[in-house]
Amino acid sequence: MSDRPQRWITVANRLPFSISSSEKKITTSSGGLVSALNGVKTKGQRIWLGCAPENLSKAQWTEIQSQVQNKNSWKFHPLFPASSVYDLYYNGCCNDVLWPLLHYQSELVTFNKSSWEAYREVNQLVANEISSIAKSDDLIWIHDFHLFLVPQLLRKLRPELRIGFFLHVPFPSSEVFRQLPTREEILDSLLSANLVGFHDYSYLRHFCSSILRLLGLETEFLSVRRGAHTTKLGVFPVSIDTHQFQLRSKEEKINLLAKSMRKPTFVFLGVDRLDYMKGLDLKLKAFRILLQKFPQYRERVTLMQIAVPTRKGVPVYNRLARETARLTGEINGEFATPNWTPVQYIHSSVNNQQLIALYKSADALLVSSKRDGMNLVALEYIASQDREHPGVVLLSEFTGAISTLPYALAINPWDLEDTANKMHLAMEMPKQEKLFRLEAMQGFLQNYTATHWAETFITELERPATEATRENAKAIDEQELTQLGEKIRLAQPKRIAIFLDYDGTLVPIQVTPDLAVIDQDTKNKIKMLSQLPWLDLIIVSGRDSRFLNTQFNDLPIWLAAEHGAKSYNPYTKKWKRRVHRNRAIWYPTALKIISDYASRVPHSHVEKKHFAIAWHYRQSPQEYGEFQARKLAEELESGLANFPVNILRGKKVIEVRSLEADKGVFALSHLEDVLPDSFPLVFGDDRTDEDLFRAIGQRGLSFKIGSGPTAANYVLESQADLLPFLTKLCRLLNIQMKKSIASKTPMSFNRTEVHSSHKKPGE
Repeated sequence: MSDRPQRWITVANRLPFSISSSEKKITTSSGGLVSALNGVKTKGQRIWLGCAPENLSKAQWTEIQSQVQNKNSWKFHPLFPASSVYDLYYNGCCNDVLWPLLHYQSELVTFNKSSWEAYREVNQLVANEISSIAKSDDLIWIHDFHLFLVPQLLRKLRPELRIGFFLHVPFPSSEVFRQLPTREEILDSLLSANLVGFHDYSYLRHFCSSILRLLGLETEFLSVRRGAHTTKLGVFPVSIDTHQFQLRSKEEKINLLAKSMRKPTFVFLGVDRLDYMKGLDLKLKAFRILLQKFPQYRERVTLMQIAVPTRKGVPVYNRLARETARLTGEINGEFATPNWTPVQYIHSSVNNQQLIALYKSADALLVSSKRDGMNLVALEYIASQDREHPGVVLLSEFTGAISTLPYALAINPWDLEDTANKMHLAMEMPKQEKLFRLEAMQGFLQNYTATHWAETFITELERPATEATRENAKAIDEQELTQLGEKIRLAQPKRIAIFLDYDGTLVPIQVTPDLAVIDQDTKNKIKMLSQLPWLDLIIVSGRDSRFLNTQFNDLPIWLAAEHGAKSYNPYTKKWKRRVHRNRAIWYPTALKIISDYASRVPHSHVEKKHFAIAWHYRQSPQEYGEFQARKLAEELESGLANFPVNILRGKKVIEVRSLEADKGVFALSHLEDVLPDSFPLVFGDDRTDEDLFRAIGQRGLSFKIGSGPTAANYVLESQADLLPFLTKLCRLLNIQMKKSIASKTPMSFNRTEVHSSHKKPGE
């Protein structure tokens, strides 16, 4: 990555330093986000904007700011919201509403209007401050759920800015997220950013489901387009400063401390904030089952739990502290002996030196989070291990880290008995296997550090959306048409293959599908094109074979029905089935779900095909139809998740189709098996045709009919432009092909030779 000249403005809830009340001593944060961004090379200035520590006034900041700025490469820009407003914003909204909801603890949510107004006020304050200091070419990177509303508020103030947003916690399923009264406001704001990032693909999937269900917006190519603005979406799992942890773990004083901490028993270590989403109760209960089920481990195993206090004085956290202490006491009371205490519970924080020593001395790390955006403790533990005493990681499958640590022992913390069995497995695991797992995970962390995470996000933020969505697909004019012909000539094809979609491409979209029949004029032009000796025409449609037969049965063109599930050879006059999986395993379920929606939505209807089922709602009341379409798509995705099908949203249609029915897969297969020497030109208008555009890629040229983000190379403004364009293009290509014949360029114009292998026997 080259050095960057622009400034970066990192925006977070808090500035990354604390200050003691008595001595006004400043302690700057050294880990996490600070170290990640410090590792990215830049020639530009780094600015960190956030709320000042609560015990720091504006007057005090004026006195000490030079001292803070000189300690690091950052320029800190503090905000000073009124303490009463900040308390409502932070404790009343962030901690009592957003935090529990995003972690699936909706029963703990206490939403009220005043705290949400305070949340808006602080977010507006942040947006105003960014706007006042930002230059047009600055990169703005906003962090976490405390600032959900800043992207939209800032976009209104400074439309030209490039804004990134990263969520450090889980994004829940749409079923949970839609419980939030202000759900649309948050989604609208996030879609004002240029890039929104998540730790895990499941979080991204839930976000996409929420914007589809609540806003009616679909994602395509990991982006969402609304009006003229495109928001890119991405997955960027955060990491740690691996090298720093490895260096510190080798320090002599830490090794001596770890040696003094090492116990004669097998130690399971837990390091968690005392928070309800960390699953400390589940961890303790699973440990109790381990001792009950495997009595041979009594006096041979210890659970050492570091529970870092948080939100003291808040009732729900006080109850959690009491419950954790009670469970600890029960287990120790049931199993302890004069020589052994099963659970060593430490309700306080530990310093960095002690933490790394604990990592090195413990035989295994046990993470039982009910929900966790990432869980960096697991990564820190792995980075701190050595070959002499390799540790094992037992990691909740409800953490983001599980996606990046495949050699950890995955646990479902609610399955207490299985967790106990995994603990047993960890205790009996041979050293060689421990070492294999550890080295594989350490190898990943060596190459994917916190700096790499930050660089990846910033690089994607710098990249224009056009690279992801091809919004720069060219419109066709006379000059472009000539250049297009020259591109095809330079490819020196032996033949040309034109793949055409039907509805919306070859014929206009109609109110009902049965009205979309090919007229005689269009049929005559298609027939004329099909007679060119160097050209093959292939209609690739979602329509069924019976319909396509009625439209094209007397023309020498190839047909592909149901997105390529069946294909028709005009020389053998036979249809061939290309889908081999049994549709009976999914078809009845899909038909039942879709039929239910058809019965409740006026003027909608079901189209049954052999390998697909479509629900059309073009004539339905618009808003109600769109609302039901979003619900149907979500229900189908959930109900058919384990079946070999795709769920497609087209123009006023929801379709379930066999996984093997794919226009792009068909086109590549047809080019390979039937037309191997052909140069493909592909035309389409909706999402199913994007499969075709992506599959063809650089092998040929692709054309999108109508507006919107696309993978195609070119755009035709409307369906009415297609046949005039094809006529002009083929006239131009015909001249070039004749020149090629005259110059004896090796081309095959003999249709009989090309298709002889597809004729009937004896024909």
